[in-house]
Amino acid sequence: MRHIVLILLIIFSLPLSGCFGSTSSGRSDGLSTQEAQQQYREARAADALDKAMQLYHDDEFLDENAALAYLDEAISLDPTLVTARYQRAIVLMKQGFYDDALLDVEALLTLRPDHTKARFSRGFILFKRGDFPAAIKEFSTVIEEDDSIAQAFALRGTCYANMDRHEDAIYDFDRALALNPAHYEAYYNRGLANMHLGKDQEAAKDLTQAVSLNSHSLNAIMTRASVYMKLGQYKRAAADYSRAIVLNPQDSGFYALLAEAQAGLGKYEAAQKSARRAQSLARAEGDMSTAKVYGELIEGYKKSQAAEDKSKP
Repeated sequence: MRHIVLILLIIFSLPLSGCFGSTSSGRSDGLSTQEAQQQYREARAADALDKAMQLYHDDEFLDENAALAYLDEAISLDPTLVTARYQRAIVLMKQGFYDDALLDVEALLTLRPDHTKARFSRGFILFKRGDFPAAIKEFSTVIEEDDSIAQAFALRGTCYANMDRHEDAIYDFDRALALNPAHYEAYYNRGLANMHLGKDQEAAKDLTQAVSLNSHSLNAIMTRASVYMKLGQYKRAAADYSRAIVLNPQDSGFYALLAEAQAGLGKYEAAQKSARRAQSLARAEGDMSTAKVYGELIEGYKKSQAAEDKSKP
């Protein structure tokens, strides 16, 4: 009997495990109900963010809409989740929802005023809105925080250019190219800035670099052609217009410009042929007023050809 009593005493003196051993209403970590709920929400938010980031490869989301749904869930559960805010802003910007993206960026900068990427994003959104002074302010802050971001210089330079501050723009494009010698936009926009300053030779060099970096850029090709026309380099201009026609053979304007370059070379028969092609395309588009203009060009080339023939011995 003593042995039985002793065994029972030993058993009841042992610490109990599981639900029978709990004396803190199921919260062994001492959290209040509100704290436990908050911890649960944060865990769910982190899980939703993790699911979103599993879709992220090579600097983009494989399925933007699915990622956006996970990011929405994460932020609804934990509005202070910085990574979720930033990634959602990036997706929204890519989809063109700049106002919604700005809300995330503003919230993020309230949480983290030193978040350089978020500040850059705010500058980009302001740039897209056409608020160039405000965008310059943001990009300047980014550059103060990190002067190794070529795109910050390139975009600030573009803002200056849009405000006709072309010297300031060129300075920023120079800085961008020092950081990234393969920056197409910096070369292209520096070329435009040099054009505005009347520096056509420098503009042609910049635009040539832009074309070498992006051989299918109609903007760079056509802008360089216009510079060549100003410089009287009609052969080079004609080559660029011909190149543009290969890229877009249905643009009547390209043929008309080619005709002008050919006329500059004294090749009036070739100019007439190009102008007729331009006229044909304009008529096919139902643009009779433009077709009439092209017809007047043709007549002008005919007269120039006749005058040239008459002057020959």
